[in-house]
Amino acid sequence: MKNPPEPKEKQRRKKRLFGAPIAGFIVKLSVGASVVLASAGLIGLLVLNLMIKTGEKVTVPNVVNKSVVQALGVLSGLRLELRKAGEHNSALIAENHVLSQDPIPGTIVKEGTAVSVVISLGSEVSLVPDLVGKPLREAKVDLSQAGLEVGRFSRMHHATERDVVLAQSHRPNVRANRETRVDMLISLGPRPREYRLPDLVGRQMDKANAVLNAMGVKVGELTAKVDLSHPHGVILDQDPSPGSLVAEGSSISLVMATWHGEGEAAERKFGTVLYQVPYGFRPRSVKVEVTDPDGARTIYDEVDEPGASIKLVFGYWAQCTVRVFLDNNQEMKGTFR
Repeated sequence: MKNPPEPKEKQRRKKRLFGAPIAGFIVKLSVGASVVLASAGLIGLLVLNLMIKTGEKVTVPNVVNKSVVQALGVLSGLRLELRKAGEHNSALIAENHVLSQDPIPGTIVKEGTAVSVVISLGSEVSLVPDLVGKPLREAKVDLSQAGLEVGRFSRMHHATERDVVLAQSHRPNVRANRETRVDMLISLGPRPREYRLPDLVGRQMDKANAVLNAMGVKVGELTAKVDLSHPHGVILDQDPSPGSLVAEGSSISLVMATWHGEGEAAERKFGTVLYQVPYGFRPRSVKVEVTDPDGARTIYDEVDEPGASIKLVFGYWAQCTVRVFLDNNQEMKGTFR
């Protein structure tokens, strides 16, 4: 026979009696978990801090006889630093290689430790390189790489092209102290050709220039001198004198006649002669003469190729007569007023 149901008021009292202890237990459990988590975080922080301060232990590698670049790579891979402690000469260790280190290889150190190294300057003596036949620029580089100094230069003309080493003061492949100066004999290139200077006096400036250009000689100083007795543009003097030896590439000085003097140019008239040498199979002699109150004078006397055009500008007083001679025979005659 079933028991009759309990009244609702009695059921509510039972819930209150059992619910309070369970709620209290949950609160205590939460507080305990928080304390445990906080303690674990604190311990982790202390351990991390201790690891940072302590660092990982590594073994110092051997970097002796390695290049500076190689040593830096090896140490960086182990989280070690490289510190330069000095430089010394060494006959055994090549230049820019590690000569010694501190700490020594095999030492246990913390990460981030600096390894001090001494860098080799190479041997105190060097082998003199063979410089003969090399361009001067290349010879300088070879001396620098050997730890030697560039000495004095002497120069001379030679069939070898310009700026090539012809000889050196120290024999090649011989040992010499570092920073020894090596003197060199340098080529100036082939000697320039020389010519006998022709007589340019009496020639027009453009004709004289053509002759000089063919010789590789330049006009240096050109002086204009007022001279009404000669055609304008005619060479009056030259230096060096005719017959002198001049080298290709050198310069000479010329004095040229001009009519543009103060007061004199305004009193003179100017005329132009145009003439073409007849066509044919051989050069022809052409001479042009001008006659005015000052007398007769030749303003042109050259041998020209067939078909050549001649243009002459000349000055004269009052009235003049112009005659053109071809092979000493009068070809033309004109009057200028």
